Amino acid sequence: MNPPLNSRPATDNGLDWKTLPWVLMVLGALLLASQLLNPGQGQQAALTWYESSGLRQLEWNNYLSWLRFNGHAEQARRLEQQIASGNPHAYADALLSAQFVEDSNKRAGDFWSASQITQWKALREQIPQQLEQSPQYRWGLSAVDPRPSRFFTAPFTGGPLWLTLLALLCLAMVAVRLQRQLGTGRIVVIWLAGSLLSGAGYLLTVGTGQTPLFGAAPALMALLAAAAALSRQPIVLPLPAGKGKGKGEGEGEEKKEARSLTLPAWTPALLPLVLLTVITLTQAPMLPQLLSGLAAGLGGALLALLLQPPSATQSIMAESPAEPLNPELQQALTHGWDALGKLEGESAERHFREALKHQPDQFDALTGLFTAQLIQQPVSQDWHHTADCLFNHPASEPGQATQVAHLWKQYRQHQPEPLPEATLWQLVMTLTLAREFQQAEQLAMQHAEYSDEKERRKAALDYLRAALLKEGLNHRAKALPV
Repeated sequence: MNPPLNSRPATDNGLDWKTLPWVLMVLGALLLASQLLNPGQGQQAALTWYESSGLRQLEWNNYLSWLRFNGHAEQARRLEQQIASGNPHAYADALLSAQFVEDSNKRAGDFWSASQITQWKALREQIPQQLEQSPQYRWGLSAVDPRPSRFFTAPFTGGPLWLTLLALLCLAMVAVRLQRQLGTGRIVVIWLAGSLLSGAGYLLTVGTGQTPLFGAAPALMALLAAAAALSRQPIVLPLPAGKGKGKGEGEGEEKKEARSLTLPAWTPALLPLVLLTVITLTQAPMLPQLLSGLAAGLGGALLALLLQPPSATQSIMAESPAEPLNPELQQALTHGWDALGKLEGESAERHFREALKHQPDQFDALTGLFTAQLIQQPVSQDWHHTADCLFNHPASEPGQATQVAHLWKQYRQHQPEPLPEATLWQLVMTLTLAREFQQAEQLAMQHAEYSDEKERRKAALDYLRAALLKEGLNHRAKALPV
């Protein structure tokens, strides 16, 4: 039994270079480039200088004693453990502690000689210059100097390459759909908000001396969560076309068959969850990393729901479960699809006609009847009337529109009789909904000048023009007749 055609998900086809998610592609390229231009990992130049210059030998033990004296014995113990484990970032706690420097200036004579004090002050004056050479502390988020401007640049401080690639792979699965749902401007807003929120979430629990926030994955959580919040339909990923035996265009003739991989509608919700888990378990410190991803994800999802265009809201609300068919209609459709699967055109036609007696505008019955008549040789004389009814049927969802667009291509290949003008204008709107913009434009241009259907003409052209403008195809929208 073949499934009902209107239950098949719409495919993300009909792309051209103007409809690609360029803003996300550029963002991904910049994030990958940051791996080379700003690695932001490993031993930092400022920490290497801190060790080699002698500043660490002068003040590190004093700093640990200062922590214990001020009631921070646990922090001092933790820093000692980090140094023993080979973590170079632990020294940043002393390097960046303004309060320690202030107290040391007051009591330097208690534990240093005059020459050591002079040396210590001279080395301390060099620290700003040394920090400029350390990309993680310069562009990342320093725990003791959390300037908000650094939140926006922290994603470009390259984290682990494999984690960046994982985040971008997850984003690639939803990039095309996210671009269509939100548009370039809203995506940029959500990305900037994600960068800011990831830094704010990191600050909630990060301690002094811990690794500053860096890497692209936390901020990308905002875009992945936005895609999950807007997901209402299955994701259909196109696969390379295969070869099959053509029917109806010459026995034995080979033709390419489009193939695709359909993922459930809830798939986008798994992407941010998986990425958040990986970030938390593989990046230290764990709790700040968890809160960083959570803040960016929740903020991105909320912004996507608030900023989505009205058309997107309407399409989501329209995706309600279909009413169940009555038993007689369902039985007729079942028998029709079974016969069609066996290439029994006459039997399938009989069952689909029986279904149309119960509901004359039933979409599955019309598409089934169209196909059943097409596979009969010679093609039934009633096929033209069936095509008129089918193409004049207003598609209620992208899946139906995509099916109509496919059947329209088959209809044109058989050089049929001209369809009524009212049907053609409805077909322009259906092709537009199916994102077959080129076919819709060609059909509209052929009939716009001498049209007798003024109202249908205006409605179809306005619908097509609005769709082209939404896709950023302004020059093609302006070329349409008024």
